[in-house]
Formats: sequence, C-alpha cells, structure tokens
Amino acid sequence: MRPHLLPTAFLLVVLTPACAMTSPLQNGSAATTAGGIAMVVERQSCDETVQPRQPGNDLVEAIVELEVRNPTDQPVAVHRDRLRLTAPDGSSIRTSTWFANHPLTIAAAQRQTFQVRFMSRGGLSCWKPMELRADGAVTRGAEPLTLAAVRFTPAHAPPGYGTPSGP
Repeated sequence: MRPHLLPTAFLLVVLTPACAMTSPLQNGSAATTAGGIAMVVERQSCDETVQPRQPGNDLVEAIVELEVRNPTDQPVAVHRDRLRLTAPDGSSIRTSTWFANHPLTIAAAQRQTFQVRFMSRGGLSCWKPMELRADGAVTRGAEPLTLAAVRFTPAHAPPGYGTPSGP
C-alpha cells in the first residue's frame, strides 16, 4: 500500500461503522392509507452521545430510511418537513433534513425510498421505541392522507447502558 493513502484508509475504517444503516431491532408494520398508499421504515442509523454530567440530556442523531409506495393511479407528495419523530416521553422532533421543505413527488404506481434526519438533546434514545408520525406529510393534490405512526426500536442497548457506575 502507498504510504500517502494510509490516512484515508484509516478514516474509512474508523468512520464506516458510525454511518451504517441497519434494519431496526423491532419494526412495526407499514402505515397504510385506505387507498393502499404505504409508508414503511426500511433502515435506520442512530447515534447517541451520552452526557455523564448532564443526565437525560444525551445528544441523539437518528437517520431513518423510509419507503413510500403509491399503488394508485394518481401522484402523491411527501412533505418531509411535516414528518415527526416521537420519543417515549411524548416529545416530538422535527426533521433536520436539508431541503425537507421541498416535497417529493411519487408518481402513480411507483415507490420511492428516501432518508430523513432528526437531532435532539434529551427525549430520544437509540435504545427505546420511537414513532415516526406523518400527520399531513403525505398528500394527494391538496388533500392530506391519514397514516398511522410507524413504531420501531432502533438498536440494542450496549452492555452496562443505564446502570450506575460505582457508589
């Protein structure tokens, strides 16, 4: 190997696990409208930075890959800025995805996969169940479509997580 490539190779090995997308540990069923339009969590990535001196104020970044299926004969729009990630404590986090205010159009009889990003201090935890809520996020023309929340648990808690460290 060429010596000048070692720093690049090292960074690839170190950073690759941090951004890996995996299937959720537990994944609820797809949220489906009466007309058959469905939204499902395909994969996710969740990173939690524990703040030992600030309990309950951990920094969480969750990236959720969604697939929206449109079996109808009309296009639908997904307004990513209306998607919310809800934590077990009831807090609801808006997406921090770039250009989320630009709707995605899914043509008739098509499906599309895309990612949304959420960041929060406190509330969310990579080891607890979450709900992705799409209230008003999927529309056909000007009509908002009703979808239930998609429930999922991102990952297993690491060994010793949540246990007190010493007296």
